[in-house]
Amino acid sequence: MKLNKTTTTAVGILFIMSVAGMGCKKKDLERIATVAAVAIAAKLLYDMYIEYKSEQKSDDDHVVNKYTAEHQSLPAKAQLVSYQSNIKPGEVVNPGNQISIVSNLEVVRGQDTEQVEIKERITIYDNEDNSKELKSLIKVVNKDTNKCGAFENEFTFTLPKGMPQGLYPIKTAVIINGVELTPVDSRMQLVDLSMPAPSSTIRTAVAK
Repeated sequence: MKLNKTTTTAVGILFIMSVAGMGCKKKDLERIATVAAVAIAAKLLYDMYIEYKSEQKSDDDHVVNKYTAEHQSLPAKAQLVSYQSNIKPGEVVNPGNQISIVSNLEVVRGQDTEQVEIKERITIYDNEDNSKELKSLIKVVNKDTNKCGAFENEFTFTLPKGMPQGLYPIKTAVIINGVELTPVDSRMQLVDLSMPAPSSTIRTAVAK
């Protein structure tokens, strides 16, 4: 979500007016506060830089030989053999600290072609509205070879200070020859130790 300066300023004014109690009911104050928090998170994450690196762990021949030894022949089309994604150093995170989403994936080529385009997408969602995308990035995994293999990928970023505390869903997904496969769901619990703890109990994030 890209917010321009006018939108951000307008949300800020609405929030200040609501806090001042200018004729708003309690439910209105809560709604406007939620809108303001979403806008803040969206703007901060939009400006956040995500670094990316990919390392090949096994080459085309190794993956093909392993697959055919088990299945006797290659699949008709390129296929994702295995895929895992984890948050490091852990799912409870603090603003200002570096966070990495580390993925390990293995793709075997199909019978008719040796060329495979492998990409990975990371998407971070809002902690209030889990259907709202705040940040998304797609990177090519095998740009140096254009072949199948086993790879370790890493998205690294630092959550900016000022991000609202809460539970932020993260999805990572492999895209093979333009087809996006079932994503891996994770969640990061943002806890700002410099801010007062919320009245509700903080839930420990558990990756699906």
